[in-house]
Amino acid sequence: MDGTPAASGAAPAVVPLRANREFRLLWVGQALSDFGTAMTSLVLPLVLLRSGYSTSATSVIGTAVLVTAMVLRMPAGYLTDHYSHRRLMLVADLARLVTVGAVAVWTYLDRLPIAMAVITVVVAQVGVELFRPSQNATVRRVVPAVQLGTAISLNQARAYAAGIVAPAVAGLLIAASLWLPFAIDAATYAVSALCVLALYRPLRRAEAARRADRDAGAGAGDGAGGTGERTPGAADPAREAEDSEEAVLAHMSGTGAKSEPRERFLPRLTAGLRYVVRNPFLRTIAGLAAGENFAFQALAYALLLGIGREHDGAAAVGLAMSAAAITGLTGSLIAPFLQRRLRMQTVMASGPALAGVMLAVAWYTDSGIAFAAGYSALCLLTPVNGAVFGTILATTVPENIYGRTTTALGFVAEILQPLGPLAAGLLLSYLSLSGTAALFALAFALLAALALLMPSPPVTADAKTAAA
Repeated sequence: MDGTPAASGAAPAVVPLRANREFRLLWVGQALSDFGTAMTSLVLPLVLLRSGYSTSATSVIGTAVLVTAMVLRMPAGYLTDHYSHRRLMLVADLARLVTVGAVAVWTYLDRLPIAMAVITVVVAQVGVELFRPSQNATVRRVVPAVQLGTAISLNQARAYAAGIVAPAVAGLLIAASLWLPFAIDAATYAVSALCVLALYRPLRRAEAARRADRDAGAGAGDGAGGTGERTPGAADPAREAEDSEEAVLAHMSGTGAKSEPRERFLPRLTAGLRYVVRNPFLRTIAGLAAGENFAFQALAYALLLGIGREHDGAAAVGLAMSAAAITGLTGSLIAPFLQRRLRMQTVMASGPALAGVMLAVAWYTDSGIAFAAGYSALCLLTPVNGAVFGTILATTVPENIYGRTTTALGFVAEILQPLGPLAAGLLLSYLSLSGTAALFALAFALLAALALLMPSPPVTADAKTAAA
């Protein structure tokens, strides 16, 4: 079974995701990869600090990751829509395998240069940006529409589970040797690459079936003979993809078909962004998500800086982050249940509303525990939002611009995140933790109210099937 609908149009038998070989391969490979990546993200700054580098120099790593993510987000979507998903995932895994393996060897032999650390995190983030949209597109192909919400929730759950387990394991490995976490991370990328390789045949068969069905339809429409050669009137798959892309964008803008059949590179690169801008529902989601992500990032740093500066604050912050990871995992597991029973607007508003209540309690009681509970409340319901939006995108966005649309939406939604830490630092410079909590409570209350006023998502045949 390749997990894709039959070309003949007959409804395939829906099997449990645990029996879906292709989804299982992707999930297992990425679960191990997420675990290794979480260890490296924690260990790498500690290795640099132990090597004598200052905290300001070590912070360059975080800046490099953020800049790389923002620069590559939309180009990665373009590559996803125009090149083999399998090939992109393999390149991502192998590049990370080589760089992290080199760090393991270098750390074992000598003091790790900070330039090597920066190169490693940049390559790792390039791999993340290449792998994520290709994996999402592959999941869309191998998982039936009725199971997409569950599949997305399980993918989110594995990341939160890695965030819970990896820090404890990393602490044990660091005590044994600094190079050991990097070596294990490199091994996880090797396993992930093997899992992607195992997807080759089923995905190739699915692609061949779709092309054969499309070519057969084109031949019937233009009267082409069965010679096996493309006649001047036959459909060109690459040209057909571009024409259909232009038709989609023209339909969204209401301007009709374009006079020029082909576009330049830059318009094709930004096709997903234009689709988001011209779609009222996606445009609203992007704006609201940008506000929520900014507030979420600012709240995380306010928790880190505000509680961390107190006596025994480091231990308290560690407990708060572990609790947030556990609630995030819980949210991933309950996402399919809530997704089927709550309106999208209710799901979107629940996280900010609950966080606002807890932060109001933190302001009234001057409680650091309530402040941390507000952050955990967001982590609980953020995976539910992700499952809802992921399902909507997978069932409404045309396949030929799916990668560019999802990455463009992510780019817009995360564009304000770099300002979050700065905002948290400024607030704590002038206000107490309770005063900061009061401002956050007001901000999240406003976001919850705006979420309730969002338009309903478009409904397609796949979306109706998934909702059933």
